[in-house]
Amino acid sequence: MWSTWSSAARGTEPRRLPALLVALVLAAGLLAGCQDDDEPSGTPVDPGISTAQAMRTEQRILGQRARAVRSGNLALFLRHVDRSDRGLVSRQRRYFRNLQQLPIQRFGYKVLPAQWTGLALAPDWGEDVRIPKVRVSLQLEGYDAVPVRRIVGFVFSHADGRAAIVSDQTRDGERLAEGPLAPWDITAITVREAPGVLAVLDRRTRSSADAVTAAVSQGMGDLEDALPFDWDGRVVVYHVGSTRVLSSFTDVPGGVITHLGAMTFPEYATARRDKVASTRMLLLPSSVRAGQPFLGRISRHELSHVAIGSRDDGVPTWVSEGLAEYLGARPVPAGRRIIPTSALAEAQGQDLAMPASKGFNGAEQEWNYALSWMAFDLIAQTRGEGKVWELVEAMHDGGRGTRDRAQDAVLLEVLGMDNRELARQAAARIRSIYG
Repeated sequence: MWSTWSSAARGTEPRRLPALLVALVLAAGLLAGCQDDDEPSGTPVDPGISTAQAMRTEQRILGQRARAVRSGNLALFLRHVDRSDRGLVSRQRRYFRNLQQLPIQRFGYKVLPAQWTGLALAPDWGEDVRIPKVRVSLQLEGYDAVPVRRIVGFVFSHADGRAAIVSDQTRDGERLAEGPLAPWDITAITVREAPGVLAVLDRRTRSSADAVTAAVSQGMGDLEDALPFDWDGRVVVYHVGSTRVLSSFTDVPGGVITHLGAMTFPEYATARRDKVASTRMLLLPSSVRAGQPFLGRISRHELSHVAIGSRDDGVPTWVSEGLAEYLGARPVPAGRRIIPTSALAEAQGQDLAMPASKGFNGAEQEWNYALSWMAFDLIAQTRGEGKVWELVEAMHDGGRGTRDRAQDAVLLEVLGMDNRELARQAAARIRSIYG
């Protein structure tokens, strides 16, 4: 992540995980009184329709929708959508158009036995309704290693033996969804591609498409020259200004997303977080407005997290963020590498230490990033870049990681100094360059 002045933290798990869970109260007599004791809540009121029959019908309708997405057939996608609800039709039409812009490798729906429970029914849905949980799978070709699977919901009416989708949200307008949502689930998007870059923009940001794709593409080229290993050089970038989209991100370092300039986050394959489909990047409008060299620097910082991936798992936060800061600033001419004024004041202190991982993105984050960056800048300038990567590898320790309290042993072995001496020398470098 980046703070507003430069870069910021990934945190232990930098994730925009929207958790939009429906928590409405069921009007008890609407469903419970109209079902057999051995059938789950939400089954059709019509005694002539069994749960199995209803599920088959719903799966057939959603299967048609999936084929419509793959074939680009809007009429088929909307065939079983209730046309009397203009808002529903508009949302579904927007979603279809969003999907048509994406490089989709796999897309499909699976009706699950579970129902959405605890929901108050809207009067215009009628009484013969089911609200199944539906697993939607989407894999972006060239960007996702595996499909991303999320749980959503549709309100199906089975009145008079004819099934139709009458809503995709609760009576009060909340989205029927569990887990994180992507921008294309929430608002109209514009997609732009450049070599290795899939940029997803919205109405507020689409005019910046060229600047975003150019900065990210250039950042990838810069990293290729700096990294001692190969990476696939592909990333999905969200550049959005919609408050609805931005407010859907949770687990934001520092707690306020508008205080960041960018962040990277893992796109998990399932809500269990057992597998990562890809690592994606969010670039805030403030970063693009700042222009160069800031835009290039922030892009390289975040791209370094994508490229390094699991190679720095378990290291102290100052190591992963200081390395990203160093790589972000590396191509910027020395005279244009800015640092917060507050960092220069902090560098005058005497009792210094490398920042603790806990609270790294708290009130002292500007100082934490600056000191971490200067520590790596010092290592690279005095010991060579090979020593930078040796330190990261040692802290990573084959995936076992290194806790803050154990870092001095690694620092002494690699650099011959503990974290306090490294902090003193890094602060002295700040005073020397910026004082």
